[in-house]
Amino acid sequence: VRKLGEKGPRSELELLIQNTPIKKLTDTLSETMARSEGITFWNYLLLGFDPDSEEAREKRFACVRSFMDGLRSIELSYKQTFDLITRLSQDLSTFPSDQLAWIVEHCVDGMRLGDAKCVGWKDLLPDALSLLSARPRFVLNGIGIDGTEYRNGQVTGIFTMQWPASILTPIADMLKYVVNTKITLSFQSFTFFLTRTMSLSNGEVQTVLNKFSGALQELSPMELPALCFQLFSMCNSASQLIIPLMALEKYFHRNFYKRLFSDMCSNSTNLDSIDSFSDKELREAEETILHHLNYCTMYKLTEKHLAIMLRNFAHMPDAILTPFMLSAIISMTSINRDPESARTSHAILMPFLRNVIRNNEEERTLADYSVWYRDTLQRKQVDLQQVFTVLIDQNKDGKDVITPGLVHLVFFLLKSHSPKLHTLAITFLTKFIRKRFIFGQGIIKLISEWMIVYQDQNQFSECLTLLSVADTYTVSECSKTIQTVMEHMQWASFNNSMRMMNFILPLLKISNRVRDALIDVLCKSMSSSGIQKRRMAIYGFCMILKQLNNSNAVRQTSGATSFCTQQSISGYSMMTQSTLGSRSNPQRNFDMLTLEIIGMLRNCLQQQFEIRCTLYESMVLINIHSSFYYISLEFNLDLQRAVELNAKLVPHLLQVIDWHFRSFFETPSAEDAGDDLETVFRIRYDQLVCATDEQHMEIQLKDNLGRLIQFVANSLAIFERAPSGYDAREMTRLLNFCVQRMVANRLPLEDIAPPTTHLKCALVLQQLNIIEGIISHLLLSSKPNNDAINHIFPLFKMHCKLMESHKTLSGASKKVQKQSKLTSNSNSINITMNGVQVKSICTQPENIWDLAILEKLLHLLLDDVVAFAAPEKTTLLRSNQLLVRYVLQVTASRVQNIRQEPDYKQLTYSKRTFKQLTDISKVVYERCIRRLPELWRDFDMQSSALAAQCFMECLRTAHETYPKRFNEYVKGFGKKNRAQNVVSFNNITFLSDMASLNQNKQVTNVVQDVLDEFMTEYASDESICKDEFVVKVPICLLESLEILLDHIDFGERAATESYTWLLNFCSNYEIINGDLGLVHRILFVQRQKTHLGPFFENIAKQFGVVLGALNDDVSNDSVSRQLKSISTVTVESCLHHLYAAIQKQLADVDYFVTKANNLNYKCQIVPETDQIYWRGNLDVMDRSICTQIIHISRTLLALTNVCIPLGTSMDGLMKLLIQHYTCMKNLTKHYLSSCSSDHGASSIRSTKFELLLRDVGKQLPANIYELITYIEANTLDEEAQQHLKKRKVQAERAKVLRETRMIPKVIMVIEDFNKHIILLSKKTKVHNRLTDYLHLGTMRDFDIKSTDLKAAIERSISDGRNISTDDSNAEEVEDDTQSVSYPLDSEEDNDPVRAEPKSQRRRRLSSSDTEESQPKRKKNRKSVEKEHDKQKSNMDQEFDELHPQRGRKAAAKQQGKQKPNKEQQSSEEQPEKGRKPAAKQQGKAKPSKQQESDEEQPENTSRTQRAKKDRKPLQK
Repeated sequence: VRKLGEKGPRSELELLIQNTPIKKLTDTLSETMARSEGITFWNYLLLGFDPDSEEAREKRFACVRSFMDGLRSIELSYKQTFDLITRLSQDLSTFPSDQLAWIVEHCVDGMRLGDAKCVGWKDLLPDALSLLSARPRFVLNGIGIDGTEYRNGQVTGIFTMQWPASILTPIADMLKYVVNTKITLSFQSFTFFLTRTMSLSNGEVQTVLNKFSGALQELSPMELPALCFQLFSMCNSASQLIIPLMALEKYFHRNFYKRLFSDMCSNSTNLDSIDSFSDKELREAEETILHHLNYCTMYKLTEKHLAIMLRNFAHMPDAILTPFMLSAIISMTSINRDPESARTSHAILMPFLRNVIRNNEEERTLADYSVWYRDTLQRKQVDLQQVFTVLIDQNKDGKDVITPGLVHLVFFLLKSHSPKLHTLAITFLTKFIRKRFIFGQGIIKLISEWMIVYQDQNQFSECLTLLSVADTYTVSECSKTIQTVMEHMQWASFNNSMRMMNFILPLLKISNRVRDALIDVLCKSMSSSGIQKRRMAIYGFCMILKQLNNSNAVRQTSGATSFCTQQSISGYSMMTQSTLGSRSNPQRNFDMLTLEIIGMLRNCLQQQFEIRCTLYESMVLINIHSSFYYISLEFNLDLQRAVELNAKLVPHLLQVIDWHFRSFFETPSAEDAGDDLETVFRIRYDQLVCATDEQHMEIQLKDNLGRLIQFVANSLAIFERAPSGYDAREMTRLLNFCVQRMVANRLPLEDIAPPTTHLKCALVLQQLNIIEGIISHLLLSSKPNNDAINHIFPLFKMHCKLMESHKTLSGASKKVQKQSKLTSNSNSINITMNGVQVKSICTQPENIWDLAILEKLLHLLLDDVVAFAAPEKTTLLRSNQLLVRYVLQVTASRVQNIRQEPDYKQLTYSKRTFKQLTDISKVVYERCIRRLPELWRDFDMQSSALAAQCFMECLRTAHETYPKRFNEYVKGFGKKNRAQNVVSFNNITFLSDMASLNQNKQVTNVVQDVLDEFMTEYASDESICKDEFVVKVPICLLESLEILLDHIDFGERAATESYTWLLNFCSNYEIINGDLGLVHRILFVQRQKTHLGPFFENIAKQFGVVLGALNDDVSNDSVSRQLKSISTVTVESCLHHLYAAIQKQLADVDYFVTKANNLNYKCQIVPETDQIYWRGNLDVMDRSICTQIIHISRTLLALTNVCIPLGTSMDGLMKLLIQHYTCMKNLTKHYLSSCSSDHGASSIRSTKFELLLRDVGKQLPANIYELITYIEANTLDEEAQQHLKKRKVQAERAKVLRETRMIPKVIMVIEDFNKHIILLSKKTKVHNRLTDYLHLGTMRDFDIKSTDLKAAIERSISDGRNISTDDSNAEEVEDDTQSVSYPLDSEEDNDPVRAEPKSQRRRRLSSSDTEESQPKRKKNRKSVEKEHDKQKSNMDQEFDELHPQRGRKAAAKQQGKQKPNKEQQSSEEQPEKGRKPAAKQQGKAKPSKQQESDEEQPENTSRTQRAKKDRKPLQK
């Protein structure tokens, strides 16, 4: 056969095969299949069969059957099998249908066997099945069948059979859509292009993928990559790709990540456990799968297609934010594939992942404040810190499949506007650079560029600062980046320069090159003309001084009188210093650098006022109302901070500041001075402030001596710890002179008596700051054995006198400025400060004490025993109410200012500020808050209020500045204090542990007890409304309690106990001051945080009791628990707090509706084995959503029956209704998408959606329409209607539009919701049962009062009997009768009022006409409709009895012959609701008999009817 096939003619080969018996051919074929020449023999054997001969076809089929059986019995290599099957596939088109059907069934049987060595069927079955499907019709086993039908049956059988795990990969290879294969046979180069198609539909592909997703869970990690490659190749759309991805996520979570996260959360690892697969195998399989995923989707799917599919999981962070899913999504991004050339602006998947991460963080926050949210969520939130840690550890091993994309994802988080995402990004980069420092330079370069470009955002500088602290060596290697940042520092704004500098400062400790470059930049800034640049340079130099660890320079000074010894500091240049270094003195260069910097800072003492103040003390706020000279807390770590951290700098700094400090005092030196009493001592105020004009309104501020004294006092206090290197006795002597002369009132002060000038006001401020600086010096230098503390009280008295003088000058300055404004511009006073225009002559004084000084003062005034003063010396200070109030007030203001600090100071990371804040809070809490009742009873109520305010400000500052360390902060001041101290106020003594139980109580319990005691004494006292300090105590305590409760976890017992206390507080105490209504906000927040069930419905019903109900038939007796705190005083604020609580609930429900949509999509793509589980979760979520909306709807049902005042309260309710119906519409859309016609009705019933419609479908819209009527009836206030001549039509028109602008929107959302309910009812095919629960709405174009119509008709009939008929006036009669019988037509066509001249303006009815016709409380809608029908039937019956033969129109003509009187015209012209108002009437109308008879109405007539009949005619 081979010989004839290669060289002989084809006819001889066919003749040979024709003459050879079948037995011989099959035996030869079986013998040669396993040999190398087997493919050659098989090829020529198939060529030798004549397709036109029936006998040849039978022989060929016999050989094929033998060949197919041999494939199962003979062990062949994969290449041999593939070549043999491929050769057979070339001739399949010549086989008859029955033979092809046998081949298909044989292949299917081979699949059932599941032999992994015999998988030739995977290459033969698609072609055979494709050929059969193209056959129109054939006979199989005696039955005619269509090819497509046969194909569908076989495919269904394949899909439903149990696939053996050993042949899953060959089956996946077979089921791929289209595969082009290039085949080279072994015996000769033949090229075949074979197209195998299964022609699977999208539904069939989804079925296949779901089947594989369930089957791959049992495979080993080594079998997954090959199967996943086939599955990824099978997917042609993103919706198909997500199916295997979700299955793989489940596989890796169950086998690897679940155990890994468990080990990360626990303190120990179970080393005895035996796992099915090793971690290494799983990681290698995952990396290979990610590689295949990237390859298979690179050209097939774009990011846009993937984003469209993945948005169905945007609200399911637990499905996306897993290590595998994150890696899979990142591997398909263009940024990960080509990070250098791909543009981030074109990235689509990265913003999607950022939104998912944001949703996860919001879920974590919302779950802490809502117990319903936690229960409905059914799981814990994703801990992204753990996920990122796992991804970093995996990339640490060198598996960088997703490293570029992961880093860019973190960049997207860093660029967002969410602080929580910034924290995540910064934490990730800190850990990542530590472990993968090779990427450090590129990351730091990008972030530094963004810091320069986006200068209005602080997260980039904060990130760089933390990176430089965490990995200083890696950051210091980025020399080009650091140099670029330094260059931009010189032209950037002050705040941005400070941010950039914070990034560089940590590098100074290890990099001399960076230090020298920074010094060079700062030197250039110091010589700049801009003040902000020089301030930036001062800050930088002070930071460098703080970084220098020691200083070995020995200052050789003979005495304190040497004024100019500082000239030796800068004796050498920087170049000279570098050459003087030697091995014997390695610190010399270091010391010379320190002295050089101090010399540069010395020059600042000769510069502007602002530059000087920067050097003295940063923790002082000088509030000068000038944009140019506004000095705030600029430098939290300046020269004083450098002195505190580097005490060896003190001698040098004292020598620099010595001569400058002495220049402000006029006194002889210590050697020349004689007796202290006769020594001349005066402060040179002209060196502090002076005037440049004769009126003393244009002043020049030169320095602030108070700040300088406080700086010197701090330096001397540090210097006393190691007094060497400089003689500071002269400075101490000057300070002591100041104290002695001021105490003795011998220090001459400048004249500050009226008239008021700008110079006098500035002098008062200077003198106040001087006294404050001296008090700081006394506190810092005080010891138990000296009398420094005794001088504080007289100094404070002098301070109080100056404050009174300042108030006098301030009052007089306002008069001066007012008079200057009344005069001409030429004579007006020009008020300037340092050449800058200011608004006010006398500004508010600002205290210069920092937190350290205030802490000492608080200890001095509140503690019994202090380390720096004797107890007997503090009694006078502690009993002075003014001093205690002033210190508490200043402390509260200073603590509040911490929250207003600029972001470049990064106080969030300041340990020093945190400690000072904790210490102050501890003093105030232990000495004031825990003893507040005794304080307001025995000492002073104002002091108690200021103490409560100070405590509240401390808590709020810690809450905003240190949110992560708040619990540590509370533990710092709230811990037990076993020492029993004695506290004395105003000679009243009591123990520090006023109750032993208080030591074991939490801070919240202490605050609650104090509030209970306060309300017991002052709840009904009128002083709580009149005295601002009395009401300030509970308000500050409630705000403090709110902050404390915000940081108590929902699982703690204190959270539930606090809610119980709040509920009892509101139930037991009646609040008579509206400011205390904030307790309702705390109550509502704690209720949602700790409890489920209907609560707000009772609150809404209680509103009806307080404000009144629209429908009196609805009983309010069902209110389970009345809150006494809800009264007419607090009802409005409580109403807004209730709106906020319901809005939050609706927002949570709306979020979960979207989450339910995502879960419904997931149910459609998971395998059948998992669908039951996820469907159950979906039903539970839907049921929880419906239950929550039922509670909200019932609350709104009660609210819409309340007479809520118009304005913001009513607008809030309308917005709430719009949000509610929008949420219900979204829920209906969810059911439209998730419910099919088969199980839709049962699903709706099981999830309480039908119950929701039954409860509120009709009642709530009916109440809303009643509420709309109430709004329209009360739109115009009564006072404006009483004075007709003074009415402002335009103002009233604007008010009407303002009060009713929300009504159309409410109606629209109701109708939109009804439309979707109708669609849902049709889809579920429940015979429109859902629509039976809907309110059909109300036509509100016209609202004809049937009682008025009947009265008009009766009057026309009674008057018409006395008038004869005139045939000549038939046309006039017809017109008039229409106006009587059909008042609607008469007003539109023939109303005589319409004929008035155009010059007459129309107006609304007066209050006397409309007050009763539009009542504030309307009847029930059903009773009104019944009354309307009854009156209409009576009217028709009476009309027919009077005119039995003429009919309605003839009767109208007969009655129309008489003209209506004036009274009748006025009654007809009264505008009904929904119609235009009548014009003014001219002349007076006399009361008619009908009007008199109408006054005699029975008592059961409604108030509205009587009011309409009692109306008087309109006046001209």
